[in-house]
Formats: sequence, C-alpha cells, structure tokens
Amino acid sequence: MIRTLMIISFLTVSALFFSQAQIKVLDEETQKPVPYAKLILQGKNYYINTEESGTATLGREEDISEIQSYGYENLKVDKNRNTYFLKPEYFEIDEVQIMRPKLSKTFTIGKKAKEGTFFGVNNSIWIVGKEFRNIISAEPLFIKSLSFYSMLNAKKSATIKVNIYYDENGVPGDLYKSVIVTCFKKKKLTKYIFSKPFLFPKEGIIVAFEWILNHENSYQKVMTLNGKQKEIKAHDPLVGSVTESSKNIIIGNFSGENWQFINGSQNPGKGIGNVGIELELTN
Repeated sequence: MIRTLMIISFLTVSALFFSQAQIKVLDEETQKPVPYAKLILQGKNYYINTEESGTATLGREEDISEIQSYGYENLKVDKNRNTYFLKPEYFEIDEVQIMRPKLSKTFTIGKKAKEGTFFGVNNSIWIVGKEFRNIISAEPLFIKSLSFYSMLNAKKSATIKVNIYYDENGVPGDLYKSVIVTCFKKKKLTKYIFSKPFLFPKEGIIVAFEWILNHENSYQKVMTLNGKQKEIKAHDPLVGSVTESSKNIIIGNFSGENWQFINGSQNPGKGIGNVGIELELTN
C-alpha cells in the first residue's frame, strides 16, 4: 500500500514537472537577467512577469507570443526557447534642448490619504492611474518624487510598476518613463524619489500602476464568487484610494498584446473614487 502511494505521488510530481517550462529573459548585450519583463501569452487575457532573476515558469498551456520590457525592443516569439534575449532600445534625437531644474521651489500636486479602500489585482488584470496637469506655474516644472499609500496582505515586500505616460486627450499616449517601486508591509506610505528630476511635459502626464504578476508578489486567497467560495490567485501590493471625483481616473484593461484605456469622465456612472497619488515638483 505504501509503495503504491509512493508511485502515485512520484507520477503526480513528474506530471507537474513536465507540464511546466522554466524560461529566462536576458539582456542581449550584457547577458544579465531582465527582471519583471512582461510575457504576453498566446490566446490568454492575462500576462505574467519574470522574477527579479529574469526567470519565469510557464504552465502547460501557456506559450509566449511577445516579450515586452521598458528600455528594450519588443520581441516577437515564433518558437519556444529556454532563453530569450532582449535588444536594448536606443532613440535617435534630432534636437536636444537642455533644461536644468533650479531647485529653488517645491510644489506638490495630487492627494494621498489613509482611506479604507485599496485598488488591487485578483481575478482581473488592469491598470489604474490618474491624470495630472501643471496648473501651478507658467515656468517649466520637474518631477522629483511620487508618494502613495500601500497595503500588503501576504508579503513582507512587493514590487509594482509605475508607468508615466504623455497625456493624450485624457488617456495615456506614449510611455514617458517607467520605474519599479518596492512597497513594504511595515511601511504604509511609499515614496519613490527619482534619481534625477525630469521635465513635467506641457501636455500633462498620466501616472499609472501596473501590477507585476509573478511568483514573488502572488499569494492564494479565498473569495466568494457567485455565492460560492473559491480560491484564487492575488498579487501584492494594494494601492490606496482617495474619496474625490473619479473624473480623471484612468482605467486600463489588457486586451491581446496591449492596454485599452478609458478616462473616468467617459464612465461617470461608476463611483469608485480615485487613486491616491501625490507628486513632488520643483522649478
């Protein structure tokens, strides 16, 4: 009896092992791992991210169609491999206008507050963000840092991607900057200071949170769906909300290989509050 159970256990573990594929994403030039790269999966309405080590585990029915990462060219995948190499993206600049911050004044825009509700990712994949415009000064302003309240359910620390887009008529345009921010369970207020202040574009920006869907951030939780309890996968961290008009909130839903965005003013019937983000600016 014991021997039979051992054989069944071995076969189960073996089947699980062979149904998964371990892959790695590397920088083509440096051969270093590319952490948190986004793996777009064929025929799926979700994606997964690599770990900090640049590795990821694919399920039995998960095949990569494209790999995306900020600072690299998108890689179309037509054949399964164990290792994928991303080519760094370089931009040609026709004209360079150098503007240096004076750093003599400091301003804040936006709002952060300890509210009772948080935005997070459970069984749906989305981006949530907020539109910002320079209504403070006629002179150029530079972004120094961003702050928001966070909450972690299962992890001591977790990472989230903060994307800053050019504002294109109230929805995200081209990606301006993207950073990985680490949140900590014992530190409710998260503040990220940019290495160098960068120009606040005249057309405004949209600051959006994109969850990193990998093993390092994931945990199992029980939710009641359609009257039945079901165990699902969720991801830390959660991002704090504020009780203000949602007219400039940005919601992004993942479709195919890209995001589809709407502005809160286009969906006034949903009172879901707004994202609690505060930006620190300098002149």
